[in-house]
Amino acid sequence: MAEPAMEFVFYCRDKPNVGALLERNVEAHWSFMDRYADRLLTRGPTLTDDGETHTGSLHIVRLDSVVETGTFAYEEPFYRAGVYDAVFIRRWHDRLGRPMRDFKPDDDVPFYLILGHAEPPSSLAAMLGDRLAVYGWTQPLDGGAWSGFAAILQAPSRQAIKDRLASALFDASLEIHRWRIGGRH
Repeated sequence: MAEPAMEFVFYCRDKPNVGALLERNVEAHWSFMDRYADRLLTRGPTLTDDGETHTGSLHIVRLDSVVETGTFAYEEPFYRAGVYDAVFIRRWHDRLGRPMRDFKPDDDVPFYLILGHAEPPSSLAAMLGDRLAVYGWTQPLDGGAWSGFAAILQAPSRQAIKDRLASALFDASLEIHRWRIGGRH
C-alpha cells in the first residue's frame, strides 16, 4: 500500500551575488515547479529588506514520500545551477486549517517568512496576530518530534515582528526574511 501524501517545507538560501545565475535559470525553475503545480501549497522568494534582491526560495509542497524530497530539492534547476548555499527541508503540519489562497492580503504591507528552529510556545499563533497567512509546525524528515515552525505574515517591518515576539524568549532560534508570493508573473 502506498504511503499517504505528506507536506514538506523547503527553504533554500541563496549564495551571495547570484542574480545573473537566477535570471539565466528562472524559466527552467518555473518549468520544474509547473510539474508540482497541483501540489504546491505556498511558494515564493525571500528578499532583502528593501524587497529588491532575491535571497532564497520557500516552497511548501505535498509529496508522496520523504524520498521524493530529494528530487524536489536537488533536481530543481536553481540548486543544480549552484544558486543555493543551503537547503532546509522539514516535514510540515499546517496549524491554521486554511490554504494561503484564502488569506486576504493588505497590498500596502510586506510579507515576512519566519523560520523557528526551536519548539514554539503554544501561544505563538496568537502572538503573531491576525495577519498570519501561513503557520505550521516542522519536524525532521525522520519523523522525530515537532521541533520548529514556519510562518508567513504581514507586518510593517522585521523589527515589528521582533517586538511582537520579544516575550517568547527564543529570538536566537528565529530567522526572519522579507518574502513575496511567487510563481509565474
